[in-house]
Amino acid sequence: MTRVTLLLLALSSLALGSGPAEEKLDGPDSIYTRWLADILIRWPASRPDSDGRVGLQLTCVATAADDRYVGMVQQMTVAAPLSSVEHVLDDVPHYRDLFPGVVDVRVLPGSRNGRQYVTVWEQRVPVFFLPNVTYELANIVDRPAPGMRVYRYKLRRAGSMLASDGMVVLESLGSEETRFTEYDFFNAQWGPLPASAVWRESLRGAFAADIAIKLRAENPRWNIARVAAEAGRRLESESERVEQCYRQRRQPPMELRAAIDVASRLEARAANPTAP
Repeated sequence: MTRVTLLLLALSSLALGSGPAEEKLDGPDSIYTRWLADILIRWPASRPDSDGRVGLQLTCVATAADDRYVGMVQQMTVAAPLSSVEHVLDDVPHYRDLFPGVVDVRVLPGSRNGRQYVTVWEQRVPVFFLPNVTYELANIVDRPAPGMRVYRYKLRRAGSMLASDGMVVLESLGSEETRFTEYDFFNAQWGPLPASAVWRESLRGAFAADIAIKLRAENPRWNIARVAAEAGRRLESESERVEQCYRQRRQPPMELRAAIDVASRLEARAANPTAP
């Protein structure tokens, strides 16, 4: 085998390929579905840069066509082995105890099919006169490479939720550390809530949920109540950084903006076939 052939084989092994990213999840695609799949195909080259000086790094991604469409990238290093973080994410019934605003979440009976399953969610809206948001997510869990696990999810059935797309990528950094990267994009019928309230409440919930995952994995002897309380305390101590993320939210990369524009036009045409 020539050196060139060996080099090509080595380079090709650096990307995950199209397998796990191309597997279809039930439900309508959002304007971010294809982009997230492309990121996973090109991983780890597509992995975002991380600031190791902070416990949880938040990057807010704006959608020009809809200011209440929330997008974020969350990155952190968990001082626990990959298996411990997997255990927390696989424990779906306890999400409601760890994640702020989640009233109930469960795996839909009979929905498990290989690596895929459906979760049913009910979340509280931070306005007392609005009903809770209920929806279903299609999920897939995969191990595309040694020392790596990917959790992908997408809106399967909506109530007032209009779109939800995301993924969590876990990567082992040795026997005692795990890199955690999450992408989350969602939109809903928010009623009278202004965009600023939608963003701030969503960011606070995401920050507390991710810190709860980190604490639960790092401190397996802590009970759920202690984990949730400590996550809430850390949220309050980091509230200014969460607010800064909202104020400095970024436009998506140029190639994604073009894809969003095309997807938005297709959605509008589907809603009004007679439109030019």
